[in-house]
Amino acid sequence: MSEVELEPMSAERFVSWNTALIASFAEEKVRAGNWPAEGALERSAEQCAKELPDGLDSVGHNIFIGAVDGQEIGFLWLHTDPALAVPETFIFDIEVAAEHRGKGYGRGLLEAGERWCVEHGVTALKLHVFGFNTTAIKLYETSGFEITNLNMTKRLSPL
Repeated sequence: MSEVELEPMSAERFVSWNTALIASFAEEKVRAGNWPAEGALERSAEQCAKELPDGLDSVGHNIFIGAVDGQEIGFLWLHTDPALAVPETFIFDIEVAAEHRGKGYGRGLLEAGERWCVEHGVTALKLHVFGFNTTAIKLYETSGFEITNLNMTKRLSPL
């Protein structure tokens, strides 16, 4: 398999990526039980706008297209907080396009992100994963990520 390369996202591609991101984030928050379905899309749009107030020019954010042999296979959104004395990067979004899943590209995107971090003096790479995403959890664990926090929920029935 060819190595996944990171290419900075273009302004044109950002528009469709951001629209899809807002929808998928809303769906994930609802599925995880964090948000009610009603209003989830609006909440997601607000949160994404807060994180990326200047789109691709938002400070500390780097949004990439993952490519293999020149073909787009997915996306990687990294945030490095410029206020931290020791640089840490957080993966806000990592996604392999549906038609490219199961080919090792998720691991390839992670490795490309790690290379970018090392090249930029970053000492830690962090991420959040929804508990229902067992495929991603396995990928992260086998890639050397460790659990640092764990939120748990117990659903209760009203009386």
